[in-house]
Amino acid sequence: MQTMADAGAVRQFVRFAQAVGLPLQSILDPDLGAIVAAAAQSERIPAHGIVDLLQVCSAVSGRSDLGIAFAAWGNMRGYGPLSLLWDHCPTFSEAIRVNQQYLHLESGALATRSEEFGDEVYLSSILLVEARFGGAQFLEATAALSMIVGRLILGQTWSPVKMEFQHPAPKSLRQHHDLFRCPIEFGAERNALVVSKADLTRETGAGNAHMLAYLERHLASSSAQWPEDLVHQVERIVSTNLSSGDAALEQVAAALNMNLRTLQRRLSAQGQSYNRLVERVRKRIVQDYTNSNAHPNLSELAFRLGYSETSAASRFLSAKMGIRLRG
Repeated sequence: MQTMADAGAVRQFVRFAQAVGLPLQSILDPDLGAIVAAAAQSERIPAHGIVDLLQVCSAVSGRSDLGIAFAAWGNMRGYGPLSLLWDHCPTFSEAIRVNQQYLHLESGALATRSEEFGDEVYLSSILLVEARFGGAQFLEATAALSMIVGRLILGQTWSPVKMEFQHPAPKSLRQHHDLFRCPIEFGAERNALVVSKADLTRETGAGNAHMLAYLERHLASSSAQWPEDLVHQVERIVSTNLSSGDAALEQVAAALNMNLRTLQRRLSAQGQSYNRLVERVRKRIVQDYTNSNAHPNLSELAFRLGYSETSAASRFLSAKMGIRLRG
């Protein structure tokens, strides 16, 4: 089953491209052109579409800030059903909660994870689809959108503690600093918006809890219409927990509130297995990393793949992908 997403983001990007003078017809290949055409007629399209659109247009236009420029330009309510909830959330933590619960309705291309480190919370984004050209622009756009949601709730003067991106820094960071207004780290362990724990629960009088509850009921019915399939759920859990070592079969089954044998049986019924899905996730991580890094490092990649030893990562790269890297 192909991973899908709401078509709203692609429709917005087409309008953005027109506004900034990007000639999409001469930029896009037939596959991406077909996704753009489908977005004009359909509510659901392949999830990799917006990821590849941002990366290709960034490369062709020479704009390393294209992802964040698109996020800053976009209509906050135009991305899909989930975007209708954001400005009704009384706290940033409520926005994060609904994002994590209903993100599959917005896009199957992304997974999120919250991790606490002292007084700070890392809101990480993980790419869940194979990106032909890399996912750096999509991940930057996602981070920018999350920060804009934070400012919607906490006020326009608010800024994160810092931003972290796994990909290398672009040549110019002027637009990044103008938008994020906080320290930015590239080549980091994760793609994350870092906020103070106090900001997550701080109430500013914004939002409407009654309207949020009403819209959540609507999303719950939409979720029944577009349920997240088991294979995608497993891949999402593996992707978000692989580097931390918390993606063993038993841990995935527990996260799904499912008996281990039941999970194995249901995957088998779909012609899948846990090991095959882990391999697919790892291949996707390798593809995105090598697309985004001119000088890939084996030690760093081993961490992202969930290997404690670089030798194990090296064997995987050689046997499964025909790639040889030095530490």
